[in-house]
Amino acid sequence: MYVQEHPGRDPATVWLHHGVGSTRAWDAFLPAAAGGRRAIAYDRRGFGRSARDRDFTTAMFDEDVEDLCEMLTERHALPAHLIGHSDGGTVALLLAARVPELVLSVAVVAVHVRGDDTTVATLGRMGPPEEWPEPMRRSMMRAHGADWATVAGRWHALWTSPAFADWSIVDELAAVRRPVYAMHGLHDELAPALHADALLGAVPGVRVRWVDAATHDPHRAEPRRFVADLNALWHDAESRVG
Repeated sequence: MYVQEHPGRDPATVWLHHGVGSTRAWDAFLPAAAGGRRAIAYDRRGFGRSARDRDFTTAMFDEDVEDLCEMLTERHALPAHLIGHSDGGTVALLLAARVPELVLSVAVVAVHVRGDDTTVATLGRMGPPEEWPEPMRRSMMRAHGADWATVAGRWHALWTSPAFADWSIVDELAAVRRPVYAMHGLHDELAPALHADALLGAVPGVRVRWVDAATHDPHRAEPRRFVADLNALWHDAESRVG
């Protein structure tokens, strides 16, 4: 697993990239957004500069939780603040539900918690990666290298498959007992508002910051607000255990 770490004080902040992203997705935020705390970002297996040694199925999320547990333990980053974008947010929520002692807080951006028709239809309209707009293709090459089309194609195939339609972590959300913050675009067609609504219905005390936009990257649309909200979340979580 490819890992980047920026030094700072504990507790650490751990940054999980979106579905077909990499550590480079956080370049505009790290290390400044960590507020002086350690900042750890890594490429999930199959993406970026990590090994391509996995199958792309919905079981990936369970594997990612195991990988995250192992990475946190190896780097003595326990417990940590987790920040996850899209699929990275899914992994963060699952770890908080399953191994809460490793987690201080969870911040998610444009998170997915179940299959939905809007996401599938949007990805279907995008077509295979070779047909994506040139700026997106260049971004994929920077993230994954020469085999970017294979990586993106396998991810796209999963998220437009029947398996995705039946996938859900909603039943596990009730087990999350750490402070949770979500930033979500009101009109995001890659993660419609129903995902944040599910958090509101299942996780006690969750705070949702709605962004009145269609973007799947609301943290990039409102970066100052995002960073301020993160620091407020971390301060609250640390005060509860301090």
